[in-house]
Amino acid sequence: MPLAALACALPRGAEAHAFAQRYDLPLPLGYFIAGAALAVALSFVASFLMARPLSEQGLSVRIPVPDGLAAPLRALLTGIALLLLAGVVISGLYGPVSPTRNFATVFVWVIFWVGFFLFTALVTDLWQAGNPFRPLVAGILRLARLDGSRRQLPSATGWLAVLGLMLISWIETISGWSENPRSLVPIAAAYLLYLLIGSAVAGVGPWFAAADPLTRLFGLLGNVAPLKAERGALRLRVPSSGLLGLDTGIVGAVFTLTLIALVLFDGLSETPFWAAILDWVTRSMTLRPYLLDIRAAGFDILKVVRSVGQLATIAAALAAYGGLTLAVWLASGRSRSVAAVFSGLAASLLPIAVAYHLAHYVSYLVLASQLAIPIASDPMGLGWDLFGGARHVVNLGAISAAQTWWVAAGALVTGHGLSVFVSHAEALGLFPDRAMAVRSQVPIMVFMVGLTGLSLWILAQPIVL
Repeated sequence: MPLAALACALPRGAEAHAFAQRYDLPLPLGYFIAGAALAVALSFVASFLMARPLSEQGLSVRIPVPDGLAAPLRALLTGIALLLLAGVVISGLYGPVSPTRNFATVFVWVIFWVGFFLFTALVTDLWQAGNPFRPLVAGILRLARLDGSRRQLPSATGWLAVLGLMLISWIETISGWSENPRSLVPIAAAYLLYLLIGSAVAGVGPWFAAADPLTRLFGLLGNVAPLKAERGALRLRVPSSGLLGLDTGIVGAVFTLTLIALVLFDGLSETPFWAAILDWVTRSMTLRPYLLDIRAAGFDILKVVRSVGQLATIAAALAAYGGLTLAVWLASGRSRSVAAVFSGLAASLLPIAVAYHLAHYVSYLVLASQLAIPIASDPMGLGWDLFGGARHVVNLGAISAAQTWWVAAGALVTGHGLSVFVSHAEALGLFPDRAMAVRSQVPIMVFMVGLTGLSLWILAQPIVL
């Protein structure tokens, strides 16, 4: 987890999810898992009875916006984003070395990667309008007179976004670079260079849309949000209804599954199960020669094992969804191709990704975001106290393990319920008739129920064990 140094500055009880106490569930964990699984299963039954074709337009209200307001707001968002990016660079180069006192590390890994992720999914997508890298890239290319050829990008270009998402997660959770403010500047520079090279070859718009992991990520999450900006209006809609009719394609489906797997692995790596795996690896006489070779080559054994675990989790998620795709294909009478089923139903899993992200990171966000208070008063570590908050200490009681558990359980059940809603609506559009669509949902129900139980079990481990 980013900002692991936070745990070192707080009492030992703050490790794992940074709680100062153990929490005993009011009922055995199995009861919660069974109840949540039953709720998800019942939502499928209700959807079977009421299933009908739906669209975002039929589940939303259009709110007109005065002409001429969109451009100034976009300029304002871009300006704020560029200032924040400049603050990250300056703080990364010259700010305090401690990650818990540096604006760059707290902003990037707490406010942006966790907080802005949730804001995009739960409120609205501001990244498309305020992405600071896009005007930078466009401006540099104009100065260099390299506007890009705007050639047709091969479909394989999208895999770069998948790899980029994996790399960002690896940097955050495994590399150790996320704890060093000085490392964020070369990472940002490498990211900008990647965008520059691609945009010079293919054009700014096509390259960002296809190969930029952040643009793809927030673009997908924006479809879950209840508020959408469009030309001349804001659209207020049922959460996740923006996913209706969205075919992510094969690459988009893999991107969505990778996102879910990465967050699942972050949670799994805090459980006794993962600790047992690490213990077995370190004690295995069969693996010892290989581990010694890895260490002799200059690699950190723990990071290598975690990297392998992360890749294995992604592979398991893809394999599980591949099996689900085949089951849906068979249950629906093979009326559509396997590829169409694989890509057509993946969007329905995005509410689950958002729910698990909220469930896993809610306590971290509440606790670690408090670090922004002293940083705001003394952004460069020069002894200032601009707003009277320089001496603020993180309040471990801001959220308890009990509150976190109830938020997590509620988020997961709600997220799975929204996924049920989207998957049923998508099935009605994907398959030729209602009977095939209903049959296709049986394996999805089994899959969702199992995923609900697994998610709750993973989340409960650092809280109640």
